[in-house]
Amino acid sequence: MFPLSSCFAAEPDPDLAKEIEIGKRAVAEIEKQWPITVDPAVTSKLEMIASRLEPYMQRRINWEIRLVKTEALNAFCLPGGFIFFTTGIIDALKTDSELAAVMAHEMIHADRKHSLRMAAESNKVTLGALAVMLLSGGAAAPIVLAQVAQVAITSAYTMELETEADKLGLEALIQSGYSPTGMITLFEHFMAEEYKQPIVEYGIYMNHPGTSKRLDAAVKILHEKNIPIERKYSLGLLRTSIQEGANDIVLKVDGVTVLSGRKTPEIRSAINKTREAIDKYLQLELAPYELHIVRGALYIGNNFTSGNVEGITKPDDVRKNLMKAINSARAQYPMSKFFK
Repeated sequence: MFPLSSCFAAEPDPDLAKEIEIGKRAVAEIEKQWPITVDPAVTSKLEMIASRLEPYMQRRINWEIRLVKTEALNAFCLPGGFIFFTTGIIDALKTDSELAAVMAHEMIHADRKHSLRMAAESNKVTLGALAVMLLSGGAAAPIVLAQVAQVAITSAYTMELETEADKLGLEALIQSGYSPTGMITLFEHFMAEEYKQPIVEYGIYMNHPGTSKRLDAAVKILHEKNIPIERKYSLGLLRTSIQEGANDIVLKVDGVTVLSGRKTPEIRSAINKTREAIDKYLQLELAPYELHIVRGALYIGNNFTSGNVEGITKPDDVRKNLMKAINSARAQYPMSKFFK
C-alpha cells in the first residue's frame, strides 16, 4: 500500500470501505490457491508506476500490489484496489511504459467498479444490494464473491467496460507522462501471443473485444490528439552507446556500429552531436526516404545528423548502418505496423 497523492482532487467515496472488505475476502480466497511471491524491487517499481497514475483516477483508493508466480501473462485488479501482476507478464514487458499501460487499464476497472457492476447486473440487483449480499455471510456470498473475482481474473468484462478501461487508461498514461505508445506495443505483444496460441481462455489479452480492434482504437485516439507513435521508447530499442578505446571512439545503436573515428576532441564532439540527433529523431516508424543525404550530410527528416568530417565514417555509410539497426529492431516485432 502506498499513500495518496497530495494532488488528488477526487472526493472520498462512502462505499469504498465496503469494496475494500469485498476485495480483502476475494484476495484471501485467491491467495489460498495462487503461488504468491515476494520481490521488493519489482513491487517497488509497480508501486511507483501506480503512484504516478493514481492522481488521474476518479476515486481515492489506496492501491495494493501483489505478485503471482506463474508464467501466464496476466494482471487484474479486485474491488478496493488490490492489483495482481504475474511474474510472467513482468518478464515479458520491456519498459515501464508497457507496465504502466497494463496498470492504468486495471486501475480503471477498479476505479469505475467494473467487476462489481458486472456481478450486480448478472444477479439483477443494485450495487448496494450486491454489497449486502457479499458481506452478509449468507449462503450466496461465496458464489457471488467467486463470480466477482472470476470476472477480474479472466477479464470477462463486457465490450463496453473493456473499451472504457482502454480509453481512460490511455488518457491516464498521457496525463501521467508515460509514453502512450506503451499501450500500442502492449496490444501488439498480445496479438503476437494470439498468433502463437490462437485460443486464449483467460488473461488481460482475452479476445473481448478483439485485440486488433483495441489497437486500432488506441491508434485512432493518439492520431486525433496529434501524439506521435514512437515505439522505441516503450520497447527499449534504438538505444545509443559510445565506446572509447585507446585510439578510437565508436557510436553504436542497439549494438550495431554506426560510426567511428579517431579519438580527438573534434571527432568526439561530432560523434556526440550525431548521438544527440539519433536519440531525438531516429524512430522505428521512420520511412526510409526520411533518412537521406543532402549535400554530403546525413539528415533525419529535416534534422542534420552527421557531416562529412575527416577521420570518421562517411554519412552515406552512417545511413546504411542506421538502416541496418532499424531493420534489426523492426524484425523483433513483426506485429507492428510501423508506417500505419
